[in-house]
Amino acid sequence: MPITTESFDGAFWPDEVTATIALACITGAPFARSLTALPTSKPNTAFPTASPTGFDFVGEGQPLPQVDLNDSKYVVATCKLAGTFSLSNESLDDADSDLGGALGLAVKDAMSPKLDEGLLFGSGGDEPEGVMDVAPEFMGGADYRADVVLGWAEMVDAGADPEAIIAFASASVIGWELARTDNEGRPIHQGTTPMLGPVRMVAVPTLSAGQTLLVDTSRVFLVVRNDFQVDFSGHEKFSSDSTVARIRGRFSIAAPHSAKSLRKITAAS
Repeated sequence: MPITTESFDGAFWPDEVTATIALACITGAPFARSLTALPTSKPNTAFPTASPTGFDFVGEGQPLPQVDLNDSKYVVATCKLAGTFSLSNESLDDADSDLGGALGLAVKDAMSPKLDEGLLFGSGGDEPEGVMDVAPEFMGGADYRADVVLGWAEMVDAGADPEAIIAFASASVIGWELARTDNEGRPIHQGTTPMLGPVRMVAVPTLSAGQTLLVDTSRVFLVVRNDFQVDFSGHEKFSSDSTVARIRGRFSIAAPHSAKSLRKITAAS
């Protein structure tokens, strides 16, 4: 059923619709939606980190060893992603127009790719600190499938969850791998789920052909401020019989254990 002005007795953007638009932003970003979501009401989120050392086996009645927590903290700040655009008053007044669906689609087309771009490549400041710069590098070889599987193995040896690791790459790279055949012309990969060995592949348009990122999605967090807003104003566009829509959300990404949770695959030169 379309969402229109009549659906809510003239209250065009109640909380339910704003939540739908926020969800469209995240679900339209394939990298962001794959991470562990962490809602917050604060501008900064701190993650305590610790690497305890000193545990040991001891005999009965012997003094227990002193454990050093080696504790610290990892802090990220959410960054505002926002934009404005105009809607005709005729479309707002049309009870048969699914404006909620149309706006959700517009958010997926324009806002979602920018969200993924910031989480991956942001340079800090007004943008998030993108994880591509902090991901440890895994030097690959001539076989892409072997690179992904060996990168997965290196992460698991470092402490990552083997079930939670996803490989993110462009659709062209995934398609090229899945289209490969053996010497008899038979597909190397069976089925329709993009898997390379134990690793699930997810296509991210923001990544280029030479970029593949392995992520333990249980240890990398999409930090989302719970103040996503959709607002409308007719003042600025009164003379043109239109209304300005403003959408804004605050997001960041946190990888407090990057040595365990990230690997960037670089092809051997």
